[in-house]
Amino acid sequence: MKYSSILIAFFTTLVQCYDYALFGLSATVLSKVFMSNCSSEEQLQNFFAVFSAAVIMKPIGAIIFGKIADRYGRATSVKLAAATAALSTTLIGLTPGFDYLGWWATGIMTFCRMIFLMSLAGEIDTIRIYISEKMGSNKNFANGILSFCSQSGALFAAISYYYAAQSEIQDMWRLNFIIGGMLGVLILLMRNYFQESEEFLKYKASRKNILDDAGDGLLKIITLNKSKFITSLLISGCAGGIYHFLIIFFGAFNLKVLKAFTNNEAQFLNIILISTYSFAALISGLLADRIYPIKQIKISIIISFILALILQVIFISNSNLRKYAIIALVGFMPFYTVPLHIIIQSLFSVEIRVRMCSLSHALGGMIFSSTTPFLCMLIWRYTHSLNLVLAYFMMLVGMMLTGVFYLRARLMRSALLQSD
Repeated sequence: MKYSSILIAFFTTLVQCYDYALFGLSATVLSKVFMSNCSSEEQLQNFFAVFSAAVIMKPIGAIIFGKIADRYGRATSVKLAAATAALSTTLIGLTPGFDYLGWWATGIMTFCRMIFLMSLAGEIDTIRIYISEKMGSNKNFANGILSFCSQSGALFAAISYYYAAQSEIQDMWRLNFIIGGMLGVLILLMRNYFQESEEFLKYKASRKNILDDAGDGLLKIITLNKSKFITSLLISGCAGGIYHFLIIFFGAFNLKVLKAFTNNEAQFLNIILISTYSFAALISGLLADRIYPIKQIKISIIISFILALILQVIFISNSNLRKYAIIALVGFMPFYTVPLHIIIQSLFSVEIRVRMCSLSHALGGMIFSSTTPFLCMLIWRYTHSLNLVLAYFMMLVGMMLTGVFYLRARLMRSALLQSD
């Protein structure tokens, strides 16, 4: 039963990340269908505006589903979030475009995206914590497998969109969203095999007043864990921003704005990037369980910063070299993101863990992550400077490195206090 629960959790992550990535990877067709009254560049900018604005629902989802997870259990939260995600994903696939419904079509798409992100905030972080609590040892490797599953979902989305774009059937893209909804229903059918984590059950058994413990005011909890919460927010947000820049923004920007790639080249590059991240996540998890994780994190971030500097020079001069540089940047990402997830979780106690991790992740996403494509488009529109666009990416890498150094100092202080 334990391994059945873990396998279902991995599958749930795959499905959710398929749905999440499909929306971003389908930026070209969705902007055309739901915002057809604008020019090509305005369509993409308006789409990324929706992409950014909808993220306001993530903190709401983190609060709602996080409280359910900390009060009633991780499994209960995931089941409810999966049902919500399946419904919203299916609705996007079934909604007529702007030519039929006008701005109502844009509004429905935006609403569905907001509801999906609300459920995502309550599911992805909860599953990550659930797996970590259920595995006990080898947490980094389990988290690496989870990241592999998430990127496999994104890869499935990239492949699905690639073939939909090649299809002669005009609305073939809709089938991809409907498939995402059907997979969500499949998760619900397997819900009885999804059992609660042992660590949560042990805590629940030891604390008869768990409902009161989990019911503490959110502001009070944040205040008592202020520095931990801010550190988690900064690191999670920057990690998401880096991912969005390299995988969500880069392909669409080169295709529709710079016209540096053909449609086939852009879609194929997406598949390569996601595959690279997937397999690097497995290696990262294995290494992090065998060496000092903070050292691995620092080295990989510093290498990424150096690669970003190199990219500034070669971005315009050589299209092939810049592809390799982007692939290398994506390949190094899991070597800091995978162990960071585990370290951030360990900052918070069981009764507040999901709320703090999920809410900090959601707020970080609002500030740094989902806004990255839109802000980069604004920078390009008003400056037409590739260097400034890349400078924004380097800023995210630099901020993450700062957060890691602070986290390392905090962990060292905690270790010294415990030894005393």
